[in-house]
Amino acid sequence: MFARRMLIAMMACCLGDVCLGGCEKTDHETIDKWSHTAQGPAKLQKALVDDALPAELSAHAAANLVRRGDDQVVYAAFSNMAPARRADVVAKLSPRLWEIARVEAERDLPGAPQISAKDALVRVRKWADEPSRQALDSYLIDWYCVASYEDRAKGGANLGAAVMRLVGPAAAPKLVSVANGVIAAPGQGKVKNRIGDELLLGLAATGSPDAVAWVLDAVRLDRGDQTLPVRAMSALFKAYIDPDGLFAVSPPEALVPHLTAIVEIAKDDAQNVRASNDAVALIRAVGPPRCLAPLLGMIGAPHRNAEFKLVAANNALKCGGAAAILDVVKALPDVGAYTEAQVAGIAHAISDLAPRDRALEAARTLLTDRATVAKWVGMESLAAMKATADAPAIAGLAHHRERLIGFWGEQGQGKVEPTLGQRATQLSATLGGK
Repeated sequence: MFARRMLIAMMACCLGDVCLGGCEKTDHETIDKWSHTAQGPAKLQKALVDDALPAELSAHAAANLVRRGDDQVVYAAFSNMAPARRADVVAKLSPRLWEIARVEAERDLPGAPQISAKDALVRVRKWADEPSRQALDSYLIDWYCVASYEDRAKGGANLGAAVMRLVGPAAAPKLVSVANGVIAAPGQGKVKNRIGDELLLGLAATGSPDAVAWVLDAVRLDRGDQTLPVRAMSALFKAYIDPDGLFAVSPPEALVPHLTAIVEIAKDDAQNVRASNDAVALIRAVGPPRCLAPLLGMIGAPHRNAEFKLVAANNALKCGGAAAILDVVKALPDVGAYTEAQVAGIAHAISDLAPRDRALEAARTLLTDRATVAKWVGMESLAAMKATADAPAIAGLAHHRERLIGFWGEQGQGKVEPTLGQRATQLSATLGGK
């Protein structure tokens, strides 16, 4: 009789309530209590995956698991959850994660729970519906885009630049404001604040034209920092050309309004060589046809860096493809020094272009050009493409006596440079010619 009364009491206790672990009522109070009990983590996991619970309760359980450091359990549960249910839970979870992640003072640095919750916001973003994603992005912008960005960007599993790339242009206004604050901060009479690498890369990664403009302006800022131009252009190079796996390459549209400014940096003799080369690469990243004319115009431009014309030429080939071969090579100054390695580099770039037939046709045309450097590039390209049928045509240049000035480079002191004809005879022989 006693046992029957106990059973009835237990049923009455559970009637109308969703229970986990016996007849314990699952509500916000018990979910908080489970965070501090031995069996609590298992109960939190059950609450997270229980479709019978309101999404708000499952989200509360997920937030407490993240707070405990059990975030991997949360991600695994979401991976196996029905999409509609998952979106509902994520929508309720995001503001709870934000309450854990937020840091009251902009200059304060976050602790471990705050960083874990921030990383969780990044991780669950892919499962959020559009309204929830917009709210979630606003949390991430508020977390990162503050005066302590340089340090916050380095914390946790998701670095600042990767998150700025994820959030996109929406992050730019606040991050630009942070950058302006670095410049305008008081107390810089003797030593100016350093504009950090993370901040520069974060700005570049947003994919915002306004952020790109700020980074380009930084190249010419007088901050008493000779490294700034190189670091600024490097940030743009990483964002738009090679992020080294940190995030997806940013689309080039944000560069387009600033093409003229990038060209000016590339051609500026006073710039560091690395900054100048990065600028050339960024012009090419804008894509055809817009990249071709500026690059062609730079090939013959005077520049203190002897490699500049070759960097411009190689990028122009990448921009214009096989159709641009003749224009690129004819833009090379015929008066000047070229090393064997430099010309071979152009030739191999040409040999890699498709369609091969068009590249071969262009190289053959170069053999008949009036310029010595054009003939030289043409026969080196045919040799690089192993065009054995063209050995006789190359051999036909054997009578040319123009010296290939600079052929041996800096290591060629005392060596006599070969003539175009001598080089033609060598290359013809390598292709099986007589």
